Amino acid sequence: MPASMKIRVSSYLCIALFACVVAARAAGLDLLKQGQAAEQAGRQNEALLAYSQAIQAGDLTKGQLAFAYFSRGGIKGFLGDNVDGIADFSKAIELAPAYGQARSLRGYLLGTIGQYDLAEKDHLTAIELAKGEKWDEYLPWVLQHYADLWRRRKEFDKALSCCERALQAKEYAIVYFRRAWIYLDMGRLAEAKANFDKFGLEMKRQKVSYDVFWPDERGAIARLQGLR
Repeated sequence: MPASMKIRVSSYLCIALFACVVAARAAGLDLLKQGQAAEQAGRQNEALLAYSQAIQAGDLTKGQLAFAYFSRGGIKGFLGDNVDGIADFSKAIELAPAYGQARSLRGYLLGTIGQYDLAEKDHLTAIELAKGEKWDEYLPWVLQHYADLWRRRKEFDKALSCCERALQAKEYAIVYFRRAWIYLDMGRLAEAKANFDKFGLEMKRQKVSYDVFWPDERGAIARLQGLR
């Protein structure tokens, strides 16, 4: 499997954005860095507290504050606090309207609570914002989230089409998981297993645990692991 098949999870999505923000000697920035370190170490509650304190510090730049809300929204999504996660992604978007990652994840969480029309608007905006993105895996990452919305709507052909478009943009491992989930819901178990096995091999190669995924994703992974 090509080395370009990299897993990206919410905790690592905006490193490039954060690096572009001018550093400042401020308590808020230090707390933001602490949150990142805790999140990357898997200490989600510690990260949540640090991001909240960074937001409350009052000395972050606009870009840093948008990143802080985005990061806290990702933690809340991981913890299953979808409504509050949506609120944080919305704050990030208010501060940075062209924040495609925030729109994509807000769209994903809106899908989890059945707000499909609002979710679709976010996904389409996130896809449109790909034109200005420097992260080369941004488009497949966004498209596999959009595929999940079509899966929830049980419009499986559209979901599979999004996955195919994502893989045409760039070979990206998580698309195989998303496609496996779609096939699972369709009852096409052999295809679900084949795609999940491909995804699983890449997870092992990169030494990434399934524990990094969000609750609904972990539920799907458990179902897929049960296929024989």
